[in-house]
Amino acid sequence: MPTRKIKANRISNRRTLYFICLVILLVASVMLPVLLKMNTEVQYKSIYSGYTAGQISDKNVYAKTSIDLIDSDATAEKRAAARQAVLPVFSYSTTKTAEMISNVDNLRKALQTSDYATIVSIVGDDLAKQVAYLSNTKLLAVAYDLITEIVDMGYYSSSDLDAISSQGYSALTLSNYYKNASTHYEDVVDLNQTNVLTSANINAYLSSRLMSFGVELTANEAILLQNLILTMVQPNILYDSALTTQRRDNAEFTVDTVVISVVKGQILIEQDHVVTHEQVELLRLLSTQSNTFSFFEFVGHLIFNSIILAVGLYVFGMFAGRSNLHYVQYHILLVAGFLISLIATYFLTLVSSKLNLQFSDSFLPVFFLSLFMTEISGYKRLGFVSVFMLAAVMATLPTASIMTFFYCITCGSACVFLIRFFNRRLDMIYQWFFTCITCAGITILFMLINEASFNSIFIVLLGTLMNVSIAYILLGTLLPLAEKVFNLPTIFRLYELAYGESALLTRLSQSAPGTYSHSLAVADLAEAGARAIGANPLLARVGGLYHDIGKIEHPEYFIENQSGVNKHDDISPSLSVAVIKSHVKVGADKGRENGLPIEIIKIISSHHGNDIIQYFYHEALKSQAAAADNKGDTVNASDYSYNAEIPDFRECGIVMLADSIEAASRTVAPNATKYAKLIDSIFLGKIERGQLDDSNLTMNDIKTLSDSFVKALVARNHSRIEYPDADED
Repeated sequence: MPTRKIKANRISNRRTLYFICLVILLVASVMLPVLLKMNTEVQYKSIYSGYTAGQISDKNVYAKTSIDLIDSDATAEKRAAARQAVLPVFSYSTTKTAEMISNVDNLRKALQTSDYATIVSIVGDDLAKQVAYLSNTKLLAVAYDLITEIVDMGYYSSSDLDAISSQGYSALTLSNYYKNASTHYEDVVDLNQTNVLTSANINAYLSSRLMSFGVELTANEAILLQNLILTMVQPNILYDSALTTQRRDNAEFTVDTVVISVVKGQILIEQDHVVTHEQVELLRLLSTQSNTFSFFEFVGHLIFNSIILAVGLYVFGMFAGRSNLHYVQYHILLVAGFLISLIATYFLTLVSSKLNLQFSDSFLPVFFLSLFMTEISGYKRLGFVSVFMLAAVMATLPTASIMTFFYCITCGSACVFLIRFFNRRLDMIYQWFFTCITCAGITILFMLINEASFNSIFIVLLGTLMNVSIAYILLGTLLPLAEKVFNLPTIFRLYELAYGESALLTRLSQSAPGTYSHSLAVADLAEAGARAIGANPLLARVGGLYHDIGKIEHPEYFIENQSGVNKHDDISPSLSVAVIKSHVKVGADKGRENGLPIEIIKIISSHHGNDIIQYFYHEALKSQAAAADNKGDTVNASDYSYNAEIPDFRECGIVMLADSIEAASRTVAPNATKYAKLIDSIFLGKIERGQLDDSNLTMNDIKTLSDSFVKALVARNHSRIEYPDADED
């Protein structure tokens, strides 16, 4: 495919990726404030917030829009009062009443027929013997009249009356079906009246009634009658909980919702006037009404977020590098981290709203995204861009104040600034500690700026420390996962490849010790050179270590592994070239098999570029010249050149130069001047043959690399004084 077409496809793919990321971020960032504003539990920081009863207002507060507010608290109070106004309902129990009358009739019949068993079943064994003689007296008639009278009056349960009294009721509604079953009527009974019969006053009632009867009774007969009646009567007016609940529900249902009408432009609080409790409640209602996200407000959020996110994504892509091998992965991880942060923002906002804090910005999760993008890419500038994008979205939340954006920017930037790209994951603990201290100080500073009360400083600082801690926990959890899934060369993974146990390097040291020694020297040179020009020294070192792993196969064909016998003496230059060139492809294949990052594989594939293999090319020219009548096959330079791509990033170009310099440096005496001339000639040759055209190395970089390589070679191959022989005098 032509280079121009490949470039056009690459640009098209990047634009598609850009718009997909923009749409996802835009939808999520606009939906977050909508969802929060629809949640009545969220305390909004609007022009209606921040007022307390008793303070003097420093300005007029006007209603932004006309709205009918539902006063939920007042409505609930009215409905509770309506329920309370419904008296407990008691009803005659026809079953209990009929049972008592039937027992009196059955007792009278049993006495007339001397049916002792029936008498026992009605009054019990203890009273049965005493009641047996009532058939010969008028006592049974008196008992019948009193029980009928009690049934007509109604007999209440003391526990039921005590229960409603404890609820504050001194009266009840009596729903009476007994006297006239065909006519329903109700009555209100005052519990303070003396004619309300209960188990607490029935003894006094019976004593009074027995004295008013025209029958002379002895003391024993009066006691017998009283015991008989108490045994046979039972409460026949019972609390009807179902009917009471139904009437209270109906009463509550009929209560209209309390609505407060506010007209746009209406003065809610006057300047230089004392703010009343009623005004504070009205402002609270205006701040917490759900479903008040207007169309124009939505459009405003949409336009603002579109501009911020579009600019942020553009700068992010520019800082990531258009030719970056992980350009797509970085964008995917940015979107994923952004969504995680927005989801966390929603839930943490709900939590902080319930705490009623004057300063709740410390609960905004602005740390994870900046940490994640910085550590995953190795570029602090990507962390700063992601902080800016997230902080701008946080500033549009209904809970945000004018200082929220600056607080998020300050904390997030401090978090990125404190990153030192440690080589060990354990070192993140120290970084976490200093981040906690710094962000706690920033939080206190912004509390002072916002004039927030320090009564809740412990909870506010706890929110900051919790946010930082969770960010580092997530970072430690998701970073290895992202490394594995996207095959990213993070500083931790490069450090493990450079200094950890590696099966490839172990095998290289065993099968090709000369190549292994050469690779160590190249790694040292490349690392020093990368550090000198501000490139990634760890990536350059790992590239130098692994650039020749293809020589694991057939190591005897490479000069650094030979000991007197040269395998190439027995084969033609063309075959020698084929063997030499094969180590590049073999090395790249082995790198893929072992899951090396794509940058390392690129370095392996292009550390020779498409340069000519000078020695064998000249050997082929000599063979052609020595052929009889010069009739041999024509020697083409392309046949004696590597067929790989040239380096397309700085670290790859550095490894190429370090490889050539290290090999050539062994052919000259260890002298700074000679090293400088050698390096200049090699650099000039690479430039002339176009090997560094796409490496992004500038001429200043080339000059700096030259100086760095000279210093490194002199330091490595410096001469020493000759020590005297111990046997000499």
